[in-house]
Amino acid sequence: MSFCISSIFKGVLIFFLFHFSLCRSQTVDSAAVYRINEIIIRGNKKTKDRIITRELSRKLNDTITLSKLHHFKKRSEQNIFNTQLFIYDSIYSVIDHDTKTIQLKISVKERWYIWPVPVFEIQDRNFNSWWRTKDLFRINYGFALGFDNFTGVKDKLVFLFQKGYSEKFGFSYKLPFVNKAQTIGISSSYIYSRNNEVTYITQYNEPQFVREYGTYLRTEQEAKIGLIHRPNLYEQNTIEVLVKSASINDTVVKLNSDFYGKSRKKITYASLQYRYTFDNRDNKQYALKGWMFDLWATQDGFDFSDNSPINNLNVTVSLKKHTKISNRVYLANMVKGRWMNVDYLSYNFNRSLGYTDLVRGYEYYIIDGQKYFLSKNSLRYQIIKPRVFQTNSRLTIKQFSTIPYYAFINVFFDAAYIEDKFYNSTNFLNNSWQYGYGVGLDFITYYDLVMRFEYSFNRQNQGGFFIHLSSGF
Repeated sequence: MSFCISSIFKGVLIFFLFHFSLCRSQTVDSAAVYRINEIIIRGNKKTKDRIITRELSRKLNDTITLSKLHHFKKRSEQNIFNTQLFIYDSIYSVIDHDTKTIQLKISVKERWYIWPVPVFEIQDRNFNSWWRTKDLFRINYGFALGFDNFTGVKDKLVFLFQKGYSEKFGFSYKLPFVNKAQTIGISSSYIYSRNNEVTYITQYNEPQFVREYGTYLRTEQEAKIGLIHRPNLYEQNTIEVLVKSASINDTVVKLNSDFYGKSRKKITYASLQYRYTFDNRDNKQYALKGWMFDLWATQDGFDFSDNSPINNLNVTVSLKKHTKISNRVYLANMVKGRWMNVDYLSYNFNRSLGYTDLVRGYEYYIIDGQKYFLSKNSLRYQIIKPRVFQTNSRLTIKQFSTIPYYAFINVFFDAAYIEDKFYNSTNFLNNSWQYGYGVGLDFITYYDLVMRFEYSFNRQNQGGFFIHLSSGF
């Protein structure tokens, strides 16, 4: 009996001494400096190793303390995922306390990179606008051939052959890195398009269309070349030069002589565009933490004479902030504004909200103008945490066998003010505050697919159910 008690006492004593010693050594080790002596990458059959290591905040032979290791791995996993090259990625570390070194093991699963898919899409500004009329004429169809990660360096090549409502033919190519330091890239594109239908004016904040079967009412050509500078993980500068030629027929000019301005049927002009972006959000597909600042300045036309058909300078600034409130609760906020100071602006350039950006609850409306302020706010509660559904890989293409998904419910409130000096006589939403609010369900899955189902109300007490295929902001 005494032997058993003695043994138990010694065991307990040894346990506490060992535990105390271990805690003490861990405290010392957490402040010690370790060197990353090896980086092993698995799963990247096409993507070059340097494209992945470019997203690490620490490189080979850099040093780091153990207290910062967890944050480094999590942040680097987010950066790698935000390249939009992988379905998922993970980083494991093997620590050698004797040599004070760390081995990183990066595991990735590549996406499907070649998309020879048919084009079948609606032309309207959003699905909800099209669903009101269900006009099959406003459907685009054709063939798009896209090569994501074309040569394994995150470059993208796209060929487009589209018929239907809007006929389009063209290509685009983007190479994010052309130098050894992976800081400078280039882009180029060309697009030719023509339409049998044109939005010739906005009345009562709704687009008015003119359609002539068998006749092309508008024809456009656009060529663009750009230079990309990404000095670090979260900043990017882009400069683009664009040349565009566009023409309309007599029908459109008779309906709106200000479409291109002063009864013009054709315009040709050059644009210079500059964009600066700082983006450290955890997930560009559907951000939960981090923030993004975006500055975009565009000069359309370089004829500064009084008779110039186009001389428009506009500057757009936006700030997005995503905050974690608690384990499942997140807050998303955005403010965005555009400034344009012109003495005259043709209808073709007078676009603000109702296209890419909108106040939720105004899906059926267009609010045009030269200057605007927009605020969007969402409080999100996560009802399904990130999960992965694994299909039978023998029956499914490997790049589609892993299906990540998660979901949120949210309440939201948006507000905007749009100033319009030229086309406000028949548009009652212009030059006044508008707001919308409601509740929604967001479902997020792979290949950047976000499905939003929302019921919202606007200032005019109009309510409705709306579907969107983007995060909103």
